[in-house]
Amino acid sequence: MEKNKLSNEAIVTIALYTLSGGTRSFDLETIAKKADELAKVRFRWISDKDMICTASVRDALYNVRQKPKEYILQKSKKYLLTEKGLKFAEANLGKIKKFDQSKSRIRGLDKEIYENTKNRLISTQAYQKVKNNKENEINIKEANQFFRLNDYMTISQKKEKVQKIKNLFINDKEFKQVIDRIANQINQEVK
Repeated sequence: MEKNKLSNEAIVTIALYTLSGGTRSFDLETIAKKADELAKVRFRWISDKDMICTASVRDALYNVRQKPKEYILQKSKKYLLTEKGLKFAEANLGKIKKFDQSKSRIRGLDKEIYENTKNRLISTQAYQKVKNNKENEINIKEANQFFRLNDYMTISQKKEKVQKIKNLFINDKEFKQVIDRIANQINQEVK
């Protein structure tokens, strides 16, 4: 199945549409169950993959009620598609069935740390040398800068810091390979 990700807002709009074709209103939990059926994993808790995170669904419903979208109306504790939402859902229904809508969730703060760390690592000399197939030219100073290691750290502190970076990018296989290649320089020093 190809990947063509729709936003969470699009998923909840289509979920509401598939429940009744836009003719009835539904509560948050019902919409959350349908959204979970359409996009497995995306609306699940991070700490317990068996639980649907209604907060994520509620946030998406809030966003589609705002201008300029205005796809959904909230009536007390129930949600109903607007005409605009109905048209959007009908136009995008095929996408949700044709493409894989799952994605792993990263908490907001974790996502910010992930993105900031990745941007920092990409800007280092060690990263640039690995990407240009010149990893044998990486000196220990550049490798230490990549992992933010210093001479005041113990060997175990250095190993822990390197492992934390590896763990952060465990699901980004290509980037993790670059990290492993640079970590080999650190491992040679630590031995």
